[in-house]
Amino acid sequence: MDDLRKFIATTIREYLNENTQDYSKWKRNNVTLRGIKELGKANEVYGSFGKGLYTVPLSNKSMAKQYGDVYFVVNAIPKNPKVVQSLNDAEIFRYKLVDKYCKENNVDYSLSFFENNTSMEIEMMKLGYDGFIIKGREMVSYSPKDIKYFKTENELQRYYETLS
Repeated sequence: MDDLRKFIATTIREYLNENTQDYSKWKRNNVTLRGIKELGKANEVYGSFGKGLYTVPLSNKSMAKQYGDVYFVVNAIPKNPKVVQSLNDAEIFRYKLVDKYCKENNVDYSLSFFENNTSMEIEMMKLGYDGFIIKGREMVSYSPKDIKYFKTENELQRYYETLS
């Protein structure tokens, strides 16, 4: 009888551990965070990297918190983003994008000309990108689809369980 109890306990532990590992892997690959002032309304704060859905990696909760209550967000990670390593790299990329657009239109570098005639998200999508990621800091998805928000870890985990 003791052997049966040990076997059952071990089997349950292994099952729970396997499911927890699967959930953790899924969460790392599919979930980001967003600070929200009022769910269902735009924060009315637009980043320098174009209009879109801004979120942060799970490791950057403090940044999300600056914008309001923190929610877990599913389906906000761009599928084909331009990825840079730092905020400085992001600014350099943005500068080059503006400069390229201005040169193509025979205008000296002019941020106002760029902003009056196009936008970062339009130019990024022309290049084949659907978003922009600054590793470890933030990301923007220019054309997010089927976005889901969850206030608690339990809500997120229950959603994950429906996917299996």
